[in-house]
Amino acid sequence: MASKRRNRRRRRGRASFPLRLLCLAVVIAAFLGALTMFFRIDMIVVEGNERYTEEQIIEAAGVQKEQNLVLLNKYKVKQSIFDTLPYVETVVINRKYPDALILTVTECSASAALTGENGTWLMSDEGKILERAAQIPEGCARVTGCTLVEPAVGAMAAFADEDSYKFERLLTLLRTAEDKQLLSMIGEIDLSDGTAITFTYLDRFTVKMPWDADIAYKLGNVRTVVEQLEANQTGTINLMNDGRADFIPE
Repeated sequence: MASKRRNRRRRRGRASFPLRLLCLAVVIAAFLGALTMFFRIDMIVVEGNERYTEEQIIEAAGVQKEQNLVLLNKYKVKQSIFDTLPYVETVVINRKYPDALILTVTECSASAALTGENGTWLMSDEGKILERAAQIPEGCARVTGCTLVEPAVGAMAAFADEDSYKFERLLTLLRTAEDKQLLSMIGEIDLSDGTAITFTYLDRFTVKMPWDADIAYKLGNVRTVVEQLEANQTGTINLMNDGRADFIPE
C-alpha cells in the first residue's frame, strides 16, 4: 500500500515539472510582451554637443522613436556614434523611463597636425585621427620629424617603428600643454632630434627640452622665463640642463 502511494507521488512530481516550465514560459512571454508594448522611445535628448548637430548625433546613433527603450543595445549605439563622428570622444547613454533616451557626448578638438600619406591629418591629444585637412586650424600644433603610417579617420595614429617612442611623449606634451592652457601658444613641434623635443612658442621663442623631461615642470619653466622678458624679445629657451632654464637671445 505504501509503495502505491509513493508511486503516485512520483507520477505527480513528474507531471508537475512540465507544468512549471509551461508557467515559466507564460510568465516570460507576458514580460516580453509588456516590454514590447510599453517603454517605447518618444523623446531623444542630445547633450554636450557643439561641433555636431543634434540631428547628426541621433542619425549616427541609429536610434528612432518607437524603438523599445529597455531592449536598446547601448554598446552598439555608442560604437555607431564613434565610427560615424570622429570628433566625439565619449558617449553616455541614459534611459529615462518611460519613454526618453538621453545621449550625452563630449567632443574633442584637433591638437596636432601630422603629415602622412595623402596629406595632412589632424589628431586629438588622445592620438585619434580626426580628419584629413587642407589647412591647419588655429591653435593646432604642426608636428614634424616623425612618420605617420596608414592614417585613417577615427583610428589611432601610428608612427613608424623607428619613431614609436616619440608617440607617447608627443601625446604627453599635447595633453600637458592643453591642461596648462598653453597649447594654442605652441606653433610647431619638431621630433627629429634624438636628444631633444623642440617647439616654437608664441612665434617668438624656440624651446628645447629633453625627451625624458618632466614636461609639466618644464612648461612651467617656459612660462616663468617668458614672464621675465620684454614683449619684443626673441630667442631660444634651453631646458636641457637639470633644474635650470637658460634664455639665449637671438
